[in-house]
Amino acid sequence: MMDSQFDTVVAAYERSMDEMPFREHVEAFSFLKAVGEVAACDVLDLGCGSGLYARRLCHAGAIRVLGMDESSAMVEHARRREEREGLGVEYLAADATDPATGALPGIAGRFDVVTAVYVLPYAPTRAALDGFCATARRALRAEGGRFVAAVLNPEFSTDPEWYRDYGMSLSARPSPVEGTPGHLRAWVGPDVLELDFFRWSRAAHEQALAAAGFDRITWIRPTVSEQGRARYGEAFWANYLACPHALIVDAQAGPRDEPPVDAPAKSIDSATDK
Repeated sequence: MMDSQFDTVVAAYERSMDEMPFREHVEAFSFLKAVGEVAACDVLDLGCGSGLYARRLCHAGAIRVLGMDESSAMVEHARRREEREGLGVEYLAADATDPATGALPGIAGRFDVVTAVYVLPYAPTRAALDGFCATARRALRAEGGRFVAAVLNPEFSTDPEWYRDYGMSLSARPSPVEGTPGHLRAWVGPDVLELDFFRWSRAAHEQALAAAGFDRITWIRPTVSEQGRARYGEAFWANYLACPHALIVDAQAGPRDEPPVDAPAKSIDSATDK
């Protein structure tokens, strides 16, 4: 596998759900609410990282959960946790920007729901953005399914103090060009995460999803859990809710004319050995 900027931040990423209150009370609350019921579903989690959401989807009753990430370090960490916990979650190190990944045996046409949290913002090119969406659609069953993704809000605030109470700041140069680079700095306890991302408009997201075969696309603004409101108060969340750094896309696809053809040259086992 290629090197990933996430390879060196595994431990901090894992802790961020506990140490950054917005992740639990806004991000996870809103995202899992958008995903909805997964009991009796097979779920693919693209960009699974250390397995935070893959494990939650498993606990929520999904029949099969496969987490996929390009970072071999993240996947290795997730597998070690799986060895200890025995939830039954599978993990695969693979590049989801390559549409051929969605045609791998064991992936093509096998899932009811595909999820992705902060994956699409790391597409450096339009081809990569298209690739993420194409992989998601190819992984869904021929009769259709849903792709639910937490993505960067194209209108996020670049005020360095806007998200500081939530443990992060975002910056990007003003530009109308799609895929303009930006930077995320997040404070997780003693660690500082420095991550580069790319800014895509709503139109670019919708075009990539439509090209992949998603015909019903809904944008959802995040909300705060009751526990989060009670613990931190309404005023604490005011800035974030006024201009959240992320939105949720719920993309639905109808039946495919023809099921995808499994790629004969690769298998899940071979992909994990990259």
